Amino acid sequence: MFVLKSHIRIGTFNFESINEVVINKSVDELADTCVIKLPARFTIKDQGKEVFTENAIKAGDEVDVTLAYEGVYEGLEFVGYVKKIKPGIPVEIHCEDAMYLLRQKNITKAWEDTDLKSVLQEVVAGTPVQLSNDIQDIQLKQWIIKNANGTQVLEKLKQEFALSIFITDENTLYAGLSQLTNQGQTAEYDLNYNLVSNDLEYRTAEDRKLKVKYTYINEKNERIEVEAGDPEGEQRSFFTSVVSDKSKLKEMAEAEIGKLKYDGFDGDLTSFLVPYATRGMQARLQDNDKKNIDELYFIKSVETRFGLSGARRKVAIGQKL
Repeated sequence: MFVLKSHIRIGTFNFESINEVVINKSVDELADTCVIKLPARFTIKDQGKEVFTENAIKAGDEVDVTLAYEGVYEGLEFVGYVKKIKPGIPVEIHCEDAMYLLRQKNITKAWEDTDLKSVLQEVVAGTPVQLSNDIQDIQLKQWIIKNANGTQVLEKLKQEFALSIFITDENTLYAGLSQLTNQGQTAEYDLNYNLVSNDLEYRTAEDRKLKVKYTYINEKNERIEVEAGDPEGEQRSFFTSVVSDKSKLKEMAEAEIGKLKYDGFDGDLTSFLVPYATRGMQARLQDNDKKNIDELYFIKSVETRFGLSGARRKVAIGQKL
């Protein structure tokens, strides 16, 4: 039987026991988030003073969360900042990663003949966040930011170029194709043994009827549209005001189709705290007893829950690798 342990630091306070922690990490979201549920009051160690949790903890306090099975696994699962405190019983401490710092920045700047990396450097300037070595090479004829915070800039870049943008566990800002992150790390799952639940469904590429529509819109609201995929398929729409070349738009649309259509599993699975998994890794799914399955899938997101009811990771998989 695994013995649960945790260590949570919020500002100057340390907590060894909590009601629950819920951590969400996804290649589709800008920020990793963490919700920590604590008693309404706690006693300050070495002082014996009882304080109200919502008065002791402030927005902007640094947070780190370490979760463990005693003698089996221990890992730093989340590093970030308090975003808000929600009073109640228990008190909920809502946190996000270093995207919190980028949200505090106000940016006004214009570029001519620049690239994605140069814009991102402006977004992280003056913060502890460094750029990833794997920033996608995208040229920009013009890019203008008017009185926007860092996350608003990143959200626009994400939408314009269909990018995955997030801060990695190494505190670097990544911007590029989602499937190019952390593929060297693998979480292994036996579909018959080390899972709490299995909500996977097998579908063929032919079963996945999808159409991607990419639309360029200029300042005069003139449009260039391209489509890829199945004419009668479920439509996914993307928009850009930067890429106007029709062949490039077609390439972007076909790249999206390539990510969405494949033979393999869809859905998610729930494991214990081990094996460790985070967004961007690959999941190895095995079923040697019944179906002779041994396949790799990209991990899109992971929800980690830890508390009085135990420890679980809900792992959502994406395309087959």
